[in-house]
Amino acid sequence: MLTRSGLGALIVALVLAALGWWWGYEELVIGAVAIAAVLTMAIWIAQRPLRAKVRRRVDTIRVPRGDPIRLTYRVRNDTKYRSSRATLIDRCDEQTTEMTIDPVGPDRVDDVHATIPTRRRGVFPVGPLDVVRIDPFYLAIGRWRDERDAATPTSVTVHPKVYDLVGPQGTARVVENESVIRRAATDPMSGFVSMREYVAGDDPRMIHWPTTARTGTLMVRENVEVRRPEFTIVLDTGADTCSDDDFEEAVDVAATMAVHALRSDLDVVVRTTHRQYPGVARPLVEEAQVLDLLTPVQRSNGDDLLQLPSLFAHGFDHTSIVMVTGPTGPSSRVPSIEQMATVRIGEGAEAQSGIALAAIDAADFVNRWRAWS
Repeated sequence: MLTRSGLGALIVALVLAALGWWWGYEELVIGAVAIAAVLTMAIWIAQRPLRAKVRRRVDTIRVPRGDPIRLTYRVRNDTKYRSSRATLIDRCDEQTTEMTIDPVGPDRVDDVHATIPTRRRGVFPVGPLDVVRIDPFYLAIGRWRDERDAATPTSVTVHPKVYDLVGPQGTARVVENESVIRRAATDPMSGFVSMREYVAGDDPRMIHWPTTARTGTLMVRENVEVRRPEFTIVLDTGADTCSDDDFEEAVDVAATMAVHALRSDLDVVVRTTHRQYPGVARPLVEEAQVLDLLTPVQRSNGDDLLQLPSLFAHGFDHTSIVMVTGPTGPSSRVPSIEQMATVRIGEGAEAQSGIALAAIDAADFVNRWRAWS
């Protein structure tokens, strides 16, 4: 393929050849032939395969949204001749990066490092990788694609970005029964109800020795199972509540709150109103579970949009709920319950009656959370 300079040279050669033939000037024809010879040589040089072999390694398989994907390109020249200069063009999720590789000497290996920006969540293939060569006169371009790389691309997971939150005070403002959650988690007597006399078959470990000494009769603790309260985060996926960019910020906020709850030793449940990715009604135990759940979630409407009450078929007991929605959300009617708070994220989000907190984006949410806490 010719560059702009190459196309210009081709046009000049054609004009010179036409004028030389029309006017009978052999000098013009010779000039046209010379330009054509240079163009032919440039095309031949540009189309020659690169002596060196290029292999890509993806250094970051998982990356937060907004952080770059880090790559290393190993350029190996196993020939006895110096390789030529070339340009590598790589891509991921419609984002492109270009880097120049210098000539590599015979039997040498060089590493070139590059990054590709990320802009949204998801699992994306990296590549295909193109190698571009330009002749020394910048008249022609040669391009090759690594077919092996195109056939077996490496995938990168871009998960929500998690911000650091100040806690646990901020959590306590949203989850009013956090102290109850902590007591249930740490107090072994949280299920204690009363004392009764020991009967054959009781667990000796349940004997309450101070009471036994005081009464002169073996007394055991009688416990009941106490259900551990939960902190539930609901991501509103209604397409009418926010734009694509605002939704990405809302997902970051939901992930940030869930991870913060895990780091604060709280039981956290993450649900979404997307029918395909509703989450599960049981607490998550690892941060990776939060990120894996929220990575593929997209905006939804119509039949793909779940109503909030359908996520809580067993009622709202033993849980405190935070709904993260867009600037015009929520997308469904929210029940008026004391243990529920709504957070709006996006351009134009405003705090009003029934809205606990409003922020422009995830970074603004973090700042407001700190002030709020």
